[in-house]
Amino acid sequence: MPTLYEILGVQPNDDADTLRSAYRRLARLHHPDVSQDPKAHEIMARINEAFETLIDPARRMEYDAMLAGGLVEPAPPPRRKPSQPKPVVVGLLKKLRGNRTPIYGLSFAPDTGRLATCAFDNEIALWDLVEGAQKQKRKAEGCTIASIRALRHGAVVGTGAVEHLLSYCRMDDEGMHTWRLPVEEWVSCASVSPDGRTIATGSVGKTLSLLEAQDGSPRVSRRAHAESITAIGWSDDGQLLATGSADASVKLWHGSNGALLSTFQAIRSAVTALSISPDNRYLAVAAVDLSIRVFNLSSGSLVKVLFGHHKPIEGLAFHPNGWLFASASRDGSVGLWSAGQGLAKLILPCSDLPVTSVAFSPDGTRLAAAGLDRTIKIFEVAAKG
Repeated sequence: MPTLYEILGVQPNDDADTLRSAYRRLARLHHPDVSQDPKAHEIMARINEAFETLIDPARRMEYDAMLAGGLVEPAPPPRRKPSQPKPVVVGLLKKLRGNRTPIYGLSFAPDTGRLATCAFDNEIALWDLVEGAQKQKRKAEGCTIASIRALRHGAVVGTGAVEHLLSYCRMDDEGMHTWRLPVEEWVSCASVSPDGRTIATGSVGKTLSLLEAQDGSPRVSRRAHAESITAIGWSDDGQLLATGSADASVKLWHGSNGALLSTFQAIRSAVTALSISPDNRYLAVAAVDLSIRVFNLSSGSLVKVLFGHHKPIEGLAFHPNGWLFASASRDGSVGLWSAGQGLAKLILPCSDLPVTSVAFSPDGTRLAAAGLDRTIKIFEVAAKG
């Protein structure tokens, strides 16, 4: 099947003027008003589709990403010298087992590097990666915990919801503290802020809410999107909060007062996951069309569109270096991508079952991935920069 570039008879690096010239030349030959070919309408329709896609910068970037991602057969890559270093080197280090139900969330403690997990049975665990063992484990009885956050000094907080009931838990040296509160709207996603003091929720009713983590008292509630909110995430410093929606947009909010800062709309389908880079430079957004879009937060511009997974993407996480990020997919794989220049694309087979969460250690040398197979995979990561 010819590519859109081949249909127009142009090269992938040709500019807009060249595209227009090629289109005019083909139109003079194949337009049904001048061509005697019985398939002229069909031929001209393909030419129109190719031109309309490639002349639009955003659609062209998306199409180029599809070519690079293998949805259309790409040209074989040039050979590299064996001595040329790779920007990212990844290897499976160990597997951690001990969960009895699927794992929903992962988070590394910023001070100790220990790994916190939450699972379907609402069991919260804290793992020591050196020993490969659980150092602490408690169940958040009566709660529904789907998002986890490891804090300093051994504390772990989590939140989640079932329909109109919001849950919160905090596990520390003193034990497990929990609360459950009824909420007006059906909560579809929730996340605790990096300092552990605020819970952000998104609802099917299109509302963003900020609550005090200590007791669930409301701080901010506002209509945020035209459709239900499907993803939510904080910046590492807690200053920014992003919400993704079924309306194919992402909005950026002030983390403290919920003021709207900016809107990103060049997404094309419902958002499934998002993540903000540690330096607040990039926003990565995964969507139902299996794409990952990277935006520049300061300018709002679309940096690149990436493809590589074959089933929906459920989790995204940035590396501490700010340009590398990971994706967790229901196809059982983990992806590694570059938000900046270059592709740096790696797809790591991880499980026969969906992977739901990924997280990088504070020093960036470890990548954790987990999901429905109840096993945590720890990868060793060497990333330049």
